[in-house]
Amino acid sequence: MFINDVDIGKVFGVNLIMSSEMNNAIRKWHNTSTGRPSWLNPEDDVKSSVNMAKHISDTRAKLTTLDIGITISGSARADYLNTIVQELVKQLANKIADADRLGGILFKWNGETWDFILPGEFGITAVDHNGNISGIIVPAFETQNGYHYTRLEYHRYEGEDERGPVYVVTNKAFRNHMNVSGSFSLGRPVSLSSVSAWAHIQEEVRISNLEKPLFAFYRVPGSNTIDKTSPLGLSVFENAMTELEDIDIAIARKGLEIKDSKHITFVGQALIKTAEKKSIKLPRFVKGVGAGLSDNETKSIHEHVPTLLTEQRIKDINFNLSMAGVKCGFSEGVFVLDGQTGMITATQVESDDRDTIQTIKNDRDALKSAVEQAIKAADAIATLYGTAPEGDYETAFNFGDITYNYEEDKAAWKSYASMGWAPKWLYFVKFEGMSEEEAKKMVAEAEKTQQEPGLFDDKE
Repeated sequence: MFINDVDIGKVFGVNLIMSSEMNNAIRKWHNTSTGRPSWLNPEDDVKSSVNMAKHISDTRAKLTTLDIGITISGSARADYLNTIVQELVKQLANKIADADRLGGILFKWNGETWDFILPGEFGITAVDHNGNISGIIVPAFETQNGYHYTRLEYHRYEGEDERGPVYVVTNKAFRNHMNVSGSFSLGRPVSLSSVSAWAHIQEEVRISNLEKPLFAFYRVPGSNTIDKTSPLGLSVFENAMTELEDIDIAIARKGLEIKDSKHITFVGQALIKTAEKKSIKLPRFVKGVGAGLSDNETKSIHEHVPTLLTEQRIKDINFNLSMAGVKCGFSEGVFVLDGQTGMITATQVESDDRDTIQTIKNDRDALKSAVEQAIKAADAIATLYGTAPEGDYETAFNFGDITYNYEEDKAAWKSYASMGWAPKWLYFVKFEGMSEEEAKKMVAEAEKTQQEPGLFDDKE
């Protein structure tokens, strides 16, 4: 649902920072990545989309969050925050995939769970001098006794006091009916206590000396060429919209070409009459003179074997796939259409794929900054509500190597074990799915019986 369809800013007397251009772009990205791009035409060749846009977003998010690990240590507060951040880590892969589709994602700890809000689902009211979002209106929804309720949570800074910047959070609730058309409206104001899930929420909270907001925003790196004044990012596939359309068209026509490739036998009218008299059922034919036959070919039989342009089609598709990949930050050739299976796949990222590696590094840097801010916000909320003792904490990030190759790693560890640089049982735990106990027992029995040749023996 696009909350910006409703002027939620007027509830608090503020203007939202959102242009019609960005709203339209977000809708376009959403429709394109959910299989409903603008170029679909039921009356033309392109009746459905292969949704390469989502595949590109998913692939980039998968590489960005590959084997991500975040640990917080140093105090009882750190232990509390570490528990919270592990819940965040569990959801990051899917949420960053959504962020890559729509240019970013806002997330915040609400004291109980993590909230994730996509562009178009929250209102922006202020940005700081660095262009980062510093004021937002976030909706929450509940259904109770047949009514729909909306709560608007308004975050912003309001000047300073003797301790520093003053951060204010205001909540307002509304009861509304969903229109028959499915459009959204706020409805009439009600008290927060009208909804049992919100009865514990204060109408307004003021926090002194809070340097950063109680939320974080992961923005897809790169300049916003649609609206340079917007703090939002662009979808990872925005630059490749032309190629995405061409891919859908080419694959659709390739499919139609295959459907139309049935072997056809053109039979002359005289032969048709003869077959009908003798009650002979003809296999494949088109009746009548003129259907591929001339008037003087009434006794002829012509075989039609369609020519499939599969190889040329795949070359064209692969060109557009490669171009789309490059425009989306990947190295050339990362995406390819397999001519045998028809699968669109992302090839292995090699160590010399510098474009892909640099893109993912930029994404990871942006994600790290956003998560650090989210942790600071969770720390501030813990202090506000006294949910854990105060204390210092340190945060450590770890990301997987996107150039990782399983077979190479397996061979390397086999070499380590054979050279005595690592225990043999560890190899079986890492690569053969054994438990530590099982692996140690097997290795001990093998060494006891001195079986030759062994797995780790050098072979001439």
